[in-house]
Amino acid sequence: MKVSDEPHEYTIEEQRQILLEHVWMLVNYWDKESRAKEPREKLEGLAFSLLSALDGCSAGLPGFALVPSTHHSDKEFHKKNGDPWFPHYGPVEGDIGGFLHELFQKARPKDS
Repeated sequence: MKVSDEPHEYTIEEQRQILLEHVWMLVNYWDKESRAKEPREKLEGLAFSLLSALDGCSAGLPGFALVPSTHHSDKEFHKKNGDPWFPHYGPVEGDIGGFLHELFQKARPKDS
C-alpha cells in the first residue's frame, strides 16, 4: 500500500503502514550497525529504538498511546484465581494495534 502524498489525515491503514515501515527501517539499521559487535547489543539497540519510536522520540512519527487491551472477563478470571489483573479500558479511538504482527511480514521492504 502506498501512502498518499496529498495533504490529508492519515487513515488507520496508512498509520499502520507508516509504523511498520519504520519498524523495518530499524530492523535493517540494527542489522547493519557495525558499532554493535554482539547480537545482544543489536537486540538491545533495536528494543530501545522501538520504544523511543513509540514514545514519540523518532523523527517523522508521533508518540503512540499504549493501553492494555484486555478481555472484559479477565478481571473476574484473575480475581477468582487470586492473581493480579490489568484494567479493562474498552476500545480506544484510533487504535492501530491488535494485529500488527500479522501485517509485519507483508510490510517487509524488498531490500530486506
